[in-house]
Amino acid sequence: MKKLIIIIAIGVIVLVGGGILALKFVTGSNNPKKEQPVVISLNKEILTNLAKEDSNMFHYIKVSVSLEVINNDTTKIIEAEMPKIRDEIISVFNGTKVNEFSTPTGIEQVKMRIVQRINLLLRANLVRKVLFTDMVVQ
Repeated sequence: MKKLIIIIAIGVIVLVGGGILALKFVTGSNNPKKEQPVVISLNKEILTNLAKEDSNMFHYIKVSVSLEVINNDTTKIIEAEMPKIRDEIISVFNGTKVNEFSTPTGIEQVKMRIVQRINLLLRANLVRKVLFTDMVVQ
């Protein structure tokens, strides 16, 4: 009789323990937290010329840029590489014609090129998005 009670007690403990573990797994309390993206503002506006078109007119862009990066730890890397990042952004603008800024699709393509160039520079996919907080094209 004592053996039966011990076997039943062990069975109950195993079932309760398994149930608790299953509940933690289903609710996600045991899963690691996803890190939130962080937005880093480039402190100075960028003012540069755009690619020259057929006419003899020069076009310029003045833009405030922010970068959405994957997590807070990435901010140190971005800040350390800021001069190179600004140079990459200017290079993209110098190769972009003014008509690419005339549509939302064109602007998004420019942003994607900037993200690709920065991530290539950093040798990692640390930048998720480029945000233009102010922009004037002339």
